[in-house]
Amino acid sequence: MIKKGKVFLLAVVLLLAFAQVAFPALTAVGPTNPANGFPFWFRSSTGQNVTLSVPPNAVSIPDPVIPGNAFSAQIGFGSEAMYWHSTAIIDPLPTGGGQALLVLALEAAFGGGDAAPNDQIVFARVRVRIDTPVAGTYTVTHPYGTNTFTVDPADVGTRAINFTSDVGIGAPGDFSGALNGQIDPFLVQAGFEANPNFFGDAGTLTTVTGSPTGNNFFRVEGPPGFVAAQTDQFVTGGEKFAGTPFTIGRTTYTKDAVNGAFAEVFVTEPAPITPGVQISARVRPAPGARLTRSGLGFFGRFPFDGVVPDQVVVTGRINGAQNTVLKQTIVDVVTITKAQYSVGTQTLTIAAVSSDSVGPLTLRAFGWPQATQAGQLLNAGGADTVFAGVPIAPASVEVRSSMGGSSTLAVTVLP
Repeated sequence: MIKKGKVFLLAVVLLLAFAQVAFPALTAVGPTNPANGFPFWFRSSTGQNVTLSVPPNAVSIPDPVIPGNAFSAQIGFGSEAMYWHSTAIIDPLPTGGGQALLVLALEAAFGGGDAAPNDQIVFARVRVRIDTPVAGTYTVTHPYGTNTFTVDPADVGTRAINFTSDVGIGAPGDFSGALNGQIDPFLVQAGFEANPNFFGDAGTLTTVTGSPTGNNFFRVEGPPGFVAAQTDQFVTGGEKFAGTPFTIGRTTYTKDAVNGAFAEVFVTEPAPITPGVQISARVRPAPGARLTRSGLGFFGRFPFDGVVPDQVVVTGRINGAQNTVLKQTIVDVVTITKAQYSVGTQTLTIAAVSSDSVGPLTLRAFGWPQATQAGQLLNAGGADTVFAGVPIAPASVEVRSSMGGSSTLAVTVLP
């Protein structure tokens, strides 16, 4: 469980603890589930899709709901929940009678500890805790690699080796960091290789398959005086994503007096493209229509009349899987045609246009200290807007539309 104030290792960990070659990594993360703020799924290099195991049908029991925490009650769990996990324990160790613990997991939690909106994080965890009876160098071999630890004489004893690597903890809402962790592919409990729903039952001690190194075991080797110990028994849990995995890449619209109004929908799948997938979209009030494959994804263009629709509803279908329905807001496309700074006159010139050339909208610029918090209003129709009294050139400027679109462009510096 994440505790407040605890320091976590991110993508860079101690080289002493991670002396190993590169292995496969998770390949994709799905869109955010609006029900809890975590990704719908993560995809492994072998094409396995894992989803968050949460009540009422959780195979891996998450932390209980925090009393008095409304958001915790809404999502059905407390400080953490699991996408996937596998744990092995050697108890007792043949030397000293202590314990060795290995925890492997893809875990959902919160940056501040307790469940809170807009604070969601996901990380790939490797944890090693060993009671060491003698000083020296210890080598730990597990399904995802080999770790080496040095224990000084003064540190010998309970949990003298206490190592945790949590890879992927970044800004709330950015879950891509977990793709850089060691967890891939997901270990599978013996007997669950063909199970369509789960990687394991999260309660039975058994052997596992799936290690990218072929080391489906947990082994501890130590200095002279320490007898090596090994187990191939793990408790493994995780729920497979039952839907059709895809991500809405872009939902935008164009509108002009000559051609009318159209919504554009771009959808991508985790590579490789899964045979038989059908993606359709609906732009209310028009009926739904199937999208056309375009490279590694799908594309559709839909006419609409009158008011710009507030969202697109996209449905993915594949034989043997549940339909997946995602929604995304439609915005205009903002194009910055000029962002220039003059050193001599200390002026910043910006011009931008929207893909909606007829609707009532405004464009505002941001990105330099003299700009107001609400942004600086730009001239309509793509005409230049000149801002004086800018003593230092900004690296870039951002333009935001009142219809939701935005764009950023590096500033060209002129004499």
